[in-house]
Amino acid sequence: MKYIKKFYFDRAKYRVGDGQGNEVFMGIDYKNGRFKLTELEVVDRQSMRSFITMVNMVAEGLIKKKQNVNFSDRIEL
Repeated sequence: MKYIKKFYFDRAKYRVGDGQGNEVFMGIDYKNGRFKLTELEVVDRQSMRSFITMVNMVAEGLIKKKQNVNFSDRIEL
């Protein structure tokens, strides 16, 4: 039987919304310290700019906090 000894999250994809109906998928490449926003759905154009600014800040914060954390002990197979 094989066991997973280490498991690192290099990439992740999050769905982010602002409660006003605006949503975007935020793809984070933790390994290379980059992020990309895709599939933007805009309902309220008035708040779109502040929403995108907030999502960018969240992505940058997640990348900054990432430090090759090993999650293998938290995953059930």
